This record gives sequence, structure tokens and C-alpha cells, in this order.
Amino acid sequence: MKFVSILNDGGRFDDLMKESPALVKFFHPDCGHCKDMAPHWDSLKDKLKDHHSKNINVIEVHADAIPDIKSDCAKNIPGYPTIMEVKVNGKGGKEHKGERHTDALHDFFLDTFVKEMKDTKKMKGGGIKRTLKGRGKIRRKKTSNHSRKRRRNNKMSRKKRGKRSKKR
Repeated sequence: MKFVSILNDGGRFDDLMKESPALVKFFHPDCGHCKDMAPHWDSLKDKLKDHHSKNINVIEVHADAIPDIKSDCAKNIPGYPTIMEVKVNGKGGKEHKGERHTDALHDFFLDTFVKEMKDTKKMKGGGIKRTLKGRGKIRRKKTSNHSRKRRRNNKMSRKKRGKRSKKR
């Protein structure tokens, strides 16, 4: 695993993309969001220490280098920072749309590049997402007491409405 910063040599990016896939951050140093994200991107190196044996690059690309890049992934950068998976030969992959803190970036890396996912992973809202190897994903959502009460109240109100209409 290589951690590379490309400031002005877009051709170097194209050379790196011939070797292996990459997690790429396109940034501009004057962008406020980029400035806020910079320490989180730097701390991502520590989080990825368990994956140093993988043949995946982690690259940050300065906006001034983008015009020199010939790979398809750099053609339509919507804004800064843009964090995305770039496949071998420079084809764009998944784009990270979530939060820009270290844990979210690490999770994006695992979801994108590390195929051996844990059997269970907590979802927002208290549900459980279970993955079965070779069978795809099975999602099961826990129902809260609040939603059960709401369903029960709806059933009761339907019964009451039905009784009222029969009395008339």
C-alpha cells in the first residue's frame, strides 16, 4: 500500500493507476471543506495499518494536477473534496457521499476494497445488516416499541371506526 500526494504531476497519477486500484481524494487547498477534512485524511494512514499488505494506493490529488490527468476518473470532478474509488487503468468507481471524518473514510475503504466483511454490522436506526458469503445481503430491521404501539393504535382506531359505522 502506498500513500501518495500528487501536487502538480498528473502523469504520475496515470502511472500509479496502471499498477493497482486506489482510494483517491481530489482536493483544493483553499477549499474550507478540504481544510476541515485534511487531519482526518492524514489519520486514515494509522487506521489502514492492518491493510498495508494489500496492493491498493491511497492518493490525494491537488486540483492543479487534474488537467494533466488522462484517466477517465478525473474528467468530471463535481467539487472539492471528492473521495472516490479508482479502478485499475483510471476508471472511476464508487464515490464517497458520507461524512468526512476518519471512521467514515475507513468504513468506505473497507466497504469498497476489503471484500471479507464481518458477518454483522450495525445500521443506523438500530437494525442489523447480515451478510452471507455467496448469497448476497439479507437485511432485517428491528421494530421499535414505538412503531408497534403505533400499529396497534391504528388497528384499534380502525375497529372503532367500524363499530361506529355499524351503529348508524
